[in-house]
Amino acid sequence: MITATDQNPQSECQFPIRELSARTQVNTVTLRAWERRYGLLKPQRTPKGHRLYTEKDVVTIERILTLVARGVPIGKVKTLLKNDVAVDAQASEMGNWQHAVAELKGAVELFSVSKVEHLIHKSFANYPAPICSDRLLKPLFIELSLLDDHGAALGFAESELVRYALIRSSARVTKKKHADSVVLMAGNQTPIWRLALMALELTDAKFSVHLLTHAFSVAAASELVQKFQKTSTVFYQDGLWKDLDQTMMAKLLLNNDQFFLCGTAPVLANLQAEERVFENLKHCIDSLVKRQTVPLVN
Repeated sequence: MITATDQNPQSECQFPIRELSARTQVNTVTLRAWERRYGLLKPQRTPKGHRLYTEKDVVTIERILTLVARGVPIGKVKTLLKNDVAVDAQASEMGNWQHAVAELKGAVELFSVSKVEHLIHKSFANYPAPICSDRLLKPLFIELSLLDDHGAALGFAESELVRYALIRSSARVTKKKHADSVVLMAGNQTPIWRLALMALELTDAKFSVHLLTHAFSVAAASELVQKFQKTSTVFYQDGLWKDLDQTMMAKLLLNNDQFFLCGTAPVLANLQAEERVFENLKHCIDSLVKRQTVPLVN
């Protein structure tokens, strides 16, 4: 931990941006954007120019996350922080996520690759991945699933989100060669866009993510898991499994403590493994982060 005692012996304990990111689960790119573009953070600097933060910054970020999760545009957050306005009273009047969903939906229905990519990138540049997932993309896919277009818009949106997730995770891999690795794969008739969101959250949590974009049968997934014995692997499957599939997955869970199952299929199959079987992908993400062994770096 870096301290500033050489500059001011009375100053409170300070720490670098990687620790702030680890404690708040906000990636360093977003933290820097909040500082440069919106003036939400004012870190001190070491003589070499490295950012230093305090416990007050952790509290500030918690307030920021609460505000943006309730729909406050990131550009409006500074005013609320400055005036110490109550979150609940103001946020409900300033919600912008419905507008963001509508804007992205409009771009999808126009099948505009450039605009969809721009809107997705803008959201992930300004907000943490979990908030983008919960407030923008999950509501978007729900709305797209209701369109009477034989799945054209939803399929297009899914393709673009997967493409963005692959680009973002690939860029992070080149910088984080020693990060924990995880392979994500989906079963047949399981929405790949949910795994793409998982990939984005894990990428921001400093994992090296390999998202497989093909849907696999249980038998094929079993073969792949055995090939990735030294890597955490996640198999996401909704629906129901046949007895043979259940037996195959149960055996993998028993023999590989880095194998994780998500979705309704493993839950309905009543498969048991501590912290490795989940219906909810978010709970799986939390479990992977808890197991993380490599320290976060800038």
